[in-house]
Amino acid sequence: MIVEDPLYGSFEVEEVLKALLLSKEMERLKDVHMAGPAFLINPFWNETRYEHSVGVMLLIRKLGGSLEEQVAGLLHDVSHTAFSHVIDLALANKQDDYHEQIKEQMIEESAIPAILKQFGFDYQQILFNDAQWQLLEQEAPLLCCDRIDYTLREIHRYFSVPLQEIQQFLTAINIVDEKIVLESSEWAIWFMDQYKKIVIDFFYDPRNICSYEWMAKAIQLGLESQDITPQDLLLTDSAFLMRLQASNSIEILQLLTNMSQPLKYSICSSEDNYDIWQKKKIRFVDPLVQTIDRTVPVSTLSTIAQTKIENLLNDSKTGIFLKFH
Repeated sequence: MIVEDPLYGSFEVEEVLKALLLSKEMERLKDVHMAGPAFLINPFWNETRYEHSVGVMLLIRKLGGSLEEQVAGLLHDVSHTAFSHVIDLALANKQDDYHEQIKEQMIEESAIPAILKQFGFDYQQILFNDAQWQLLEQEAPLLCCDRIDYTLREIHRYFSVPLQEIQQFLTAINIVDEKIVLESSEWAIWFMDQYKKIVIDFFYDPRNICSYEWMAKAIQLGLESQDITPQDLLLTDSAFLMRLQASNSIEILQLLTNMSQPLKYSICSSEDNYDIWQKKKIRFVDPLVQTIDRTVPVSTLSTIAQTKIENLLNDSKTGIFLKFH
């Protein structure tokens, strides 16, 4: 099976990866959007968990990761609920990890264990401890394939960063002691700038914020009224939306209608009479850079990098305040 990706190219993958890619669990992710309900306001924001998951798998492959780590990468987001992280806002889960909380149970009840067993793999060993996979996951502010892929994918699609520039960045990656290290401070700062576009400019775009606010409230109301159940959260975005639209709740239907109407808002401050305040999980990067004799965070080499981190953290801690007109 040939898998093609706009960022990384074409790869012929093993039978176990083919079987997983064709599974209903992975197929579901083709209709689970990375930006959650924001695509209901802006259809251009249409990247899916499937695209990202395949990208993570291929980036791990490109960087020399084992087949087992590629499996873990492909399936790392398989338990994401409809509209992705909006459930975390609905449940006031500040760690943004509801999908991790339900991952083991979701996998146990899926076809994934049987598929992996068919090819001689132990699904529990591979899938229930992502911390063992050094390319797939690293604690922030280090780089990992998960963090790199969604950043590169979204800056290309949403901010028109050229593929040539992204591919030049990929050639600047080295693996040192199982960690992702960049060959220069310049590339590290480049990535920091791209990451800010996603976690500040995109995540805090008012249309993104409004869609999360309204969908989270609709989910809260739906769960309270039992118009939807926790099991419904593992439907696709389209199927889950249909469940909400079938509600008799005028309030739920109004919240959904909000997302199809023009937005009239202004960004204000905490001192104003605001309608929405959101503060998302704080995310920043401080990439490792290769020097002559060691690897160090770029912030230890560059005051520019230090300032960029400080500015991003300040923006993140403040969040955003919106008022409707």
